[in-house]
Amino acid sequence: MTEIEAKFIIRRPEQVDDVLRVLADNGFSAEERGSATHVDCYFDTEDWSILAANWACRVRRRNGERKLTLKSLHGPDGHVFAREEISQPATSDRDEPPFSLPPGPVRERLGNKIADKPVVELFRVTSERTVYAVTGAGLRPVEVELDLDRSRIDAEKKTEKATGILEFSELELELVSGEIADLDAIATLLRDNAGLMPANFSKFERGLQAAGLEIDSLIENPRAMTLVEDDPVLSLLYQYLAEQLQIIQRQHPRALEGIDPEGVHQMRVASRRMRAILKAFRSILGDEAVLRFNAELRWLAQNLGRARDADVTERGARNTEETEAGHYERFLERETISAYEHLVDILKSERCSTLEDDLLQFVGAGPTDGMQAQFGRLSIAACADQFIHAALDKLLAHGDAITADSPARQLHILRIKTKRFRYLLDFFSAVQAEKWFEMTEALKRLQDILGAHQDAVTARAQLADYTASLANDTEGHDKLAATARLMQAESERIAASRQQFDTAWSDFKSILI
Repeated sequence: MTEIEAKFIIRRPEQVDDVLRVLADNGFSAEERGSATHVDCYFDTEDWSILAANWACRVRRRNGERKLTLKSLHGPDGHVFAREEISQPATSDRDEPPFSLPPGPVRERLGNKIADKPVVELFRVTSERTVYAVTGAGLRPVEVELDLDRSRIDAEKKTEKATGILEFSELELELVSGEIADLDAIATLLRDNAGLMPANFSKFERGLQAAGLEIDSLIENPRAMTLVEDDPVLSLLYQYLAEQLQIIQRQHPRALEGIDPEGVHQMRVASRRMRAILKAFRSILGDEAVLRFNAELRWLAQNLGRARDADVTERGARNTEETEAGHYERFLERETISAYEHLVDILKSERCSTLEDDLLQFVGAGPTDGMQAQFGRLSIAACADQFIHAALDKLLAHGDAITADSPARQLHILRIKTKRFRYLLDFFSAVQAEKWFEMTEALKRLQDILGAHQDAVTARAQLADYTASLANDTEGHDKLAATARLMQAESERIAASRQQFDTAWSDFKSILI
């Protein structure tokens, strides 16, 4: 069978009421049919054979029953996902990994080459689902099942920065009777009148993201050409810019959804890396291109940063031991939602689209004849020694000027400089990994301390702004007491990171001797 559905992200609880109101105002009836919880366990073979065949495989457990299902991995066409779905009952003694797929339509569809391999569990998605039956009368009656899912994904983290857990609310509209155009019309109605954000990914794709995995990296892709130290630096430059642009484009829909904070983080880092390398190679790439792209990438990174910083501050407050600061957590949650909604406007803007298109054209064109004539023989090795030592001298001068009395702003500037220097090391490490490894590792430790310092400074400033907004009454005084304890904790974090900085800076300098 073919499952036809439209999916939206629910950011605010009141959006569900907005959906029901918009449907009623436009002649649709929506009847609640009850709620239930189901658990989806997703599987694949060790070598990702099912994914490579463009399928997702799961066992759904609901009301004591188990169902084995294959779903094709097709992205949305407009607002609508149209995916092939094949299901069969799952026997209770064969749904714990590793197991071989039992006989039936799922096994037949995959073919013996895949179905004979044992499968292992990837992650689990637990969803509390409320179901509504939506009907509309007219020239062409339509019936839709509207499902509100409050979901949690639990995945084993495969990378250090993976979240492992994702929690989100999603609205699914599945066509029961009618035409695809009918479902698309309802989806457009809800998008435009209830302020809904269309979903860009399936739960399977989000599960991979929670684990720190991406489909592109799991399925074999053409590799970038291997470069050596004697190759022209122009080859490395354009290859690197192409890689960072690819990350920006790939993470764009993930950042739009805002469910997995890594989407925003990776897109932001890629834009910063690109900007840093463009500026570093300004003498080669030319003033006009570098100045133009530098301004636009800075604009993009700043807006991504607003959402990223809000998310980091919220998670920090959520992990605090202060039990009476729930009011502040709710305030930060609203601030984060607002920041992500602003980011949606940025990422959907013509300015953002133009930036990505212009970068694609610039990188795709490759070095000009003039660049080739002037810099075509400049090797990666020669360029690395020249660029890295010049940047290192500037970094050392700024770091050595920091004292115990230096304002937080000075440490923040050093943090920015260490990031840019790290991006330069990473650039050349693509070819000279061993040469710059020790320096890179020491720089990472320094960055962690400077990052913790800046996070605490930001959190304390946010607390100060929140405190200033509290009412001068009994309730406000109670809230003030809780936030004062949070501010004290952030002040202690700032002091601790300042102490750690001196040691980290000395350690970094020691490897240069």
